Amino acid sequence: EETEILRRKVKNMTSESPARMSKEARQKARLARKSNNIKDGKQLVGQMPGVKMNDKRFAELLVKNEDELINFVVLVNKVYQEKLNKNAPFMTFVFCGMQSAGKSTIMERFMNAVINIVQEGTGTRCPLDTTCIHDEKCVTPKCELSGIDLDEAGKDLTVEDVFGRITRHNKKLGEEDRFSTEPLRLIYRAKSVQNIRFVDTPGIISTQSVGRDNREDIKKILRSEMCKPNTKLCVLLEPKEFATNPIIDFCDQTFGKREWIPKATFLMTKFDKQLEDSRTASKANNFFKEFHANEIFPHLVITPTLRKEDIPTKELYKARVELLDSANEDESNRFGKWHSEHQLFQQEINAGEEETLREEIRSRVSFTSAKDEMRSIMLADTAERLPTVLNALRKELTDRQREEQILLHQQKFSDPVYLREVAFMMWVDIRRRITNYLDGDLASSIKYPDKLQTLEEEIFEEENSEWSSKDLNQLTCAEDDWRTSIANLGGEYPECVRAEERYFGGKQVQRAIEFFRAVMIEELPDPYKLKDQVANATGYLADGLQRENWERGMTQVATTCLKNGSPPGINFLFKHVGHIYRRLFIVALDDVKHGEHNSIEFKLLPSAVEKHLVRGFDEMLWSLLVNAAKDTHKALEPKYSTVDPTLLNLSCDEDEENWKQNMTDRLEAFASFTAEACKNFLKKESQSQSLKRNILLPDDRSAMITEAEIKKILARTFEYIFALMDFILKDIKFQVNHYLIVQFKKELETSFTAKLINEPDWVKMVEDDPEVSERLAKLKDEITGLSESLDEVKRLQNLF
Repeated sequence: EETEILRRKVKNMTSESPARMSKEARQKARLARKSNNIKDGKQLVGQMPGVKMNDKRFAELLVKNEDELINFVVLVNKVYQEKLNKNAPFMTFVFCGMQSAGKSTIMERFMNAVINIVQEGTGTRCPLDTTCIHDEKCVTPKCELSGIDLDEAGKDLTVEDVFGRITRHNKKLGEEDRFSTEPLRLIYRAKSVQNIRFVDTPGIISTQSVGRDNREDIKKILRSEMCKPNTKLCVLLEPKEFATNPIIDFCDQTFGKREWIPKATFLMTKFDKQLEDSRTASKANNFFKEFHANEIFPHLVITPTLRKEDIPTKELYKARVELLDSANEDESNRFGKWHSEHQLFQQEINAGEEETLREEIRSRVSFTSAKDEMRSIMLADTAERLPTVLNALRKELTDRQREEQILLHQQKFSDPVYLREVAFMMWVDIRRRITNYLDGDLASSIKYPDKLQTLEEEIFEEENSEWSSKDLNQLTCAEDDWRTSIANLGGEYPECVRAEERYFGGKQVQRAIEFFRAVMIEELPDPYKLKDQVANATGYLADGLQRENWERGMTQVATTCLKNGSPPGINFLFKHVGHIYRRLFIVALDDVKHGEHNSIEFKLLPSAVEKHLVRGFDEMLWSLLVNAAKDTHKALEPKYSTVDPTLLNLSCDEDEENWKQNMTDRLEAFASFTAEACKNFLKKESQSQSLKRNILLPDDRSAMITEAEIKKILARTFEYIFALMDFILKDIKFQVNHYLIVQFKKELETSFTAKLINEPDWVKMVEDDPEVSERLAKLKDEITGLSESLDEVKRLQNLF
């Protein structure tokens, strides 16, 4: 019915058209579907193991069947404690009391069985985590006992077996004079027991006895149990005044003053010692007044005790069984007599003027009241916690199944052939991504917005990388001069380089080239700085000619100016692009590990393989940069060593009319769209160029060069440098495109791939991890336990 109501609500909420439905309405509908396992008005079935009906509804139904609920709690707790090594997710009571306060006896009354030993001194020396399960079929109680430190664990044990094993374990700890925080775990099934969970702990010693002081050890055990999630205190009070009850002071010191009280349940044990002093209702009310003022409302318990406990184990067991059998009747008789005395005093002795026992006291008389309240608290808490635990079970199962798949993949890498195949697939994927990044990849820019960079970020990273100072060639020492030139720009870069835009991949390479051009232009050489040295460059009597060689002087000035600027800048450009490539490789390496069909295997590759890929890529790229720089410098060397007057495009006999005619012929040839017309134009142009008379420097020269003539040489040199710079910038773009982009892609496709995959010894790259097999076995065990728990959920759902 609840599901149908919810289905109608969801239908009504989604009846609006999508265009008109508000954001809040959409969110509300989505949450409703999610929390109730409903999609498109239909109940989801079998999405995850154990999911069939709404968890909240399942919890409500399960709580109505208390025995099934506790069996399920036991199953889940065992999975958490034994399989997952985690604290049990469901609530438990932790008994806390002074030594000889009767904790073990109270525990045995809950179980209707003698289990834990109490003798002189502190008999309980480790926590006893107990789950009691009511089972109508179990006339003879059955027990299961386990524990990390326990030498005698077992299943299908009798009560007497458990008693003997716990006794021997406590004696062993006593002989070692120590207490242990490692609990024993007992599952107790019987027809005569009610469903409940609790932990018995060692009694607190108020003063040091003979021998070792164990008080801090006992406090440590209590703190250890109380720090576990989902625990509630069950405090055993002594039948003393509030101010003199030592357990209250202990709890204040251990758990924070009065902070622990609202979450605790209280039992005042051995109340028979207080019966005489509380023989009237007014005295009883007065005795509990301070307790109630501090929000402590204890249940009153009377448990008969043995006169002598230091007797042989078998005799002790028999005596305590007899005592336990009579406990309820004995308690009922004593409290009945107590109530009778109150009534007698009120009616006969005090003529009806005596006050009656307060309800807060009367409703909490007898062990039964304590047992019923604690059972109600546990059931309510379990019902509230159940949906959360179910979700946690599914998550634990999913996490372990995922981890199992990962480890199974990892285990395959012990085979060198398989390792090589996966490494090859990974490299092919990386290579494809790098190529895509360079060719233009919108998806990567969207996927990795943090990987996009401004020009300033690129420059900063390059300058701080280890490659910035690595020797590319003999010009490396001059690269810092180029970096200084960049720094002198103060971040004021030309608008054409789009310095503030965040780019990725090929666009970064393009900007690096344009930035190089911009800096080259900013650093355009000034030949006038060499004015004082021009005369020395012209020489005398070269080749026997008795005159100065102005052309030689111009050539040397031009070569010196250009060589001092361009080559270091080319080195920087190549390192800049190389840094971009290295970064693209790292991005691609990370990219292949996320979201692809082979990403799980790629993540699990041994670290040696990844190091091999990174090292191999760096070696290939550096070799490419060295060769590219060498070839580019070699291609530009002729432009420095020779001077081509035709670059200046000046002729002594060229006039405006001839220039116009030449441009007209050029346009007509191109406009014809025929190869023959273009060829004829080029022939005519070539012939014209060969016949053209060019004037580089004037022939009228003084015998000894003058200041004015030096200025003429420098002026013509500057014109030539300007023309040559434009030519070099165009040429360098071709060089970079060929050596750094085209050649780089070819290297990735061919020789580097073969070298990367075929050369290494893949056997040495295998990283055997013996812990993988151990972890897989443990995971299998954990998955089995979790699956059984969720299978039990499905069984119960079918039952309901």
